[in-house]
Parts: sequence; C-alpha cells; structure tokens
Amino acid sequence: MESMDVFVEYMVKKQNTGKDILLKFVYAFLGVAIMLLALLLSPILGAFASLGFLLGCAAIYGAYYLISSMNVEYEYIITNGEMDVDKIIARRRRKRLLTANARRFEEFGAYNHETMSSRNFANRVYACTAPADPGNYYAVFNHQTLGQTLLVFTPNDRVLESLRSFIPRQAGGKAVYGNRPSEN
Repeated sequence: MESMDVFVEYMVKKQNTGKDILLKFVYAFLGVAIMLLALLLSPILGAFASLGFLLGCAAIYGAYYLISSMNVEYEYIITNGEMDVDKIIARRRRKRLLTANARRFEEFGAYNHETMSSRNFANRVYACTAPADPGNYYAVFNHQTLGQTLLVFTPNDRVLESLRSFIPRQAGGKAVYGNRPSEN
C-alpha cells in the first residue's frame, strides 16, 4: 500500500497592535510634515528648489513604504511533517523564519501566554495573529541553529490534522483539537 504525501498551506494576517497603529500615524505625520517643510523652503533654496520638492516626495514615499511594511502575514507550509514558517511583509518580501520537523516536537498544544511567558527558551518565534489569541498553538523543539525554540502559530483544522500523525504522542500529538478558524 502506497502512502500519500501530505501538503498543506495556510496563511494568517498579523493583527495590528496599539503600538503598530501609533507608529503608522507617526510615519504618516512625519512624511507629510517633511513634505510641507520642503515645499515651504523651496522658494528660499532658489536654484535648488527642485531638491526640496524631491526631498518632499522621498519623505512621502518613505512614509508609505514604512507603513505598508507593517502589514505582515505568516504562511505555514506542511509537507510530510516538515513545517516551514514564512513571514510575508507587505506582499513584497518573503522571509523564511524556520523549518521544523513535527517528529522532533518535544511539546505541542494549545498556547497559554501566561504559562509560557515565564519559561526560558533560546528563541521565541511568534508567527501568529496575536500572542494572546485564544486560537494559538505552540510547539517546543530543539532547532539546529536556533536552539531550544518556542513556536507560536495560529493554525486551522487542516494544518492541525496534517501535523497530528507526525507529532510524537508524548509531545501532545494525539490531543483533541477544535475551535479553529474556518478556511477562507
């Protein structure tokens, strides 16, 4: 009997925190302020007035670039128990955060921020909508370059089902799952 390959992709959008919203406002304000300042100083600059205009345009573009770079999504790709986690920034850039083998998970289950925040890990990777989201799960494993790693992610039922058969039972691989976000 031939076994079937498992391949699942799922993407979640990071929610903006109050700090993110404040930074977006500050970037927009600074971009507009520099643009206005550059336009006001253009008559004083005389022959270099076009430089003031270019500086103003650069400030607006820089503010746009910084604000749009705060739009982050995380993609989970599961292939036969191998989980790749990518960070997608403003749909412009993709960065591989880590690759983990579910067979090497030491712990796995529903994430509780209060319980896990007091524990020590060499690295923490938050690839979830928000750290306090009740739909988050966690995995603890020893990564070859990151060391003892805590991965917090927001999977759906398909992702959990694809991981379930690969996670060792003692790590929580046979746990009952539920209340996952629906497919979009």
